[in-house]
Amino acid sequence: MTLAAEAANNPELDFPGRRRFARRVSIMFLLLGLILSTIAVQVYRAVGDFVDAARWVNHSLGVRQEITLTLGSLHSAEASQRAYFISGNAQRLGDYTATAPQVFAHGARLAELVANDPVQLDAAKELAALLEARIDSIQESLALYERGGIEAVRATIPIGQTRAEDFSIDSIGQRMLRHEEQLQAIRETRITDQALLTRVLTVGASILSVLILGVALYLVLREQRHRTASMREARLANRKLLQSLADAQRMGHSLRELANLGEMLQACRDIDEAATGLRISLPRLLPGSSGSVHLINASQTLAQTVAHWGEADDERSDIASLDDCWALRRGHAYPLSGTTPAFVCRHLLASKAAHPAHDHLCVPMIAQGEMLGVISVTSEQEIHGSERSNIIAACEAISMALANLKLQETLRFQSLRDPLTGLFNRRYLEASFEREIQRAERRGIPLSVLMLDIDHFKRFNDSFGHEAGDALLASFGALLGRILRKEDISCRYGGEEFTVVMPEVDIALARIRAEEICAAVRAMDVSYRNLSLGKVTISIGVASYGEHGLTPDELLRNADNALYLAKKGGRDQVVIAEILRPEAGVSGTAAAPRE
Repeated sequence: MTLAAEAANNPELDFPGRRRFARRVSIMFLLLGLILSTIAVQVYRAVGDFVDAARWVNHSLGVRQEITLTLGSLHSAEASQRAYFISGNAQRLGDYTATAPQVFAHGARLAELVANDPVQLDAAKELAALLEARIDSIQESLALYERGGIEAVRATIPIGQTRAEDFSIDSIGQRMLRHEEQLQAIRETRITDQALLTRVLTVGASILSVLILGVALYLVLREQRHRTASMREARLANRKLLQSLADAQRMGHSLRELANLGEMLQACRDIDEAATGLRISLPRLLPGSSGSVHLINASQTLAQTVAHWGEADDERSDIASLDDCWALRRGHAYPLSGTTPAFVCRHLLASKAAHPAHDHLCVPMIAQGEMLGVISVTSEQEIHGSERSNIIAACEAISMALANLKLQETLRFQSLRDPLTGLFNRRYLEASFEREIQRAERRGIPLSVLMLDIDHFKRFNDSFGHEAGDALLASFGALLGRILRKEDISCRYGGEEFTVVMPEVDIALARIRAEEICAAVRAMDVSYRNLSLGKVTISIGVASYGEHGLTPDELLRNADNALYLAKKGGRDQVVIAEILRPEAGVSGTAAAPRE
């Protein structure tokens, strides 16, 4: 096909036609711009004229007001004078004294306002002279009144003279008012003419502009119809390309977030820290969704919520039974991809009832053949494709990380805890005791240590067997875990002997705590195979940092000596270690056997 044929079939290739269209539209818009510029200039000039005319109209109003105020002030002064003559009231004289200066003030203001009008300026000067003469006449009459009363005034100043002066003043004032009214009428006429001209130009230019815009719109629409067919295919191809780019970007984002999630989980030290990280990372990996991570408890009875994100408040509660979740029942994601679920997980019933249109997905967390828990995700959109794959991939990464953390916690517990009593072991005591002594020395706070020993423990073993003795040790360890503070360090020192380090506790308070432990042990009722082991008592030796030593060895040795004294003194009691002199050392007597 030739280029001419292609140009005939496809208007997009008709370059001369496109140039003509561009020229026509450019000329029309230039003409429209010229018209609008003309209107803008005319409006600008009209606004300037309006402002100027309004200023002069206000000026005329001000002049008229000052004329009225000047005449009114004079008449008020005359009225006060006459009232004073008639009544002889001094208050009327005061009114005149206050009003008379206003006559000259208004006259001066009037002269300032008409300074640019020679006719009015001459009249203002003439008015000022008459006002001055009239005030002088009033002052003269007041002086005559003071000397001879009203008869002296009548005899000296004829009534006709006063009337003539007032008539002259009023005549000048009226002439000035008429002149200002004529000026105001001329200015208002000028404003009206200017407004009419502006209105005519604006209406005409608006009509012409609408015609030009109509022609330009017609040309644009015709050109748009020519381009629509060819641009449709271009838009379709562009949409596919953008969709591919968006998918690639989402995939890249998901891969980065999955990598960040895995790196974050590998750096976590425990499950609580991992749960905090999941609350931050999962919303980034799964934007627009909400959900929660549930871990199966040690007794395999329920799945506890360890992390949640989004606004799904009803998903934050624990899964009361493992049978409530179909993913936990079946061991794989529920519902299957592309299927409509026949059942809804019971832990999601409230969410489904509140938001029937939302989609849900539960994915079990399985690592090394062990069911660890489930991830539950809710979204306003259907969960499919890459989003479903991201959830499953995240679940696999989380499962492996949580399995490793559980293993690390188990190993850490085994390395620091006594498996029988659940208390810390001697290794942990040696590491933490030194740290607590340094803290007490640095902060100047007290520190006490208790050495505890179960009385007649060998008799329990001999009478009930070693398994019963183990049950007694486990019960005693659980008792210490309940009644001691969180900051106290309770350890199994060896055999039936235990050690408790009490930070920020002095010797007096340590004795009280030790007595409380003795009382709690007496109240214990330990049974083995439905057989009560009988009364249990303990002996306790107490030592305090500073008074009984400055190092862990010194404190433990002196607390052990005090324990020996408690055993020797009849058992079931608390004994405080003896205060040692620094020069005497802390060697002491080696502790004797307990039993």
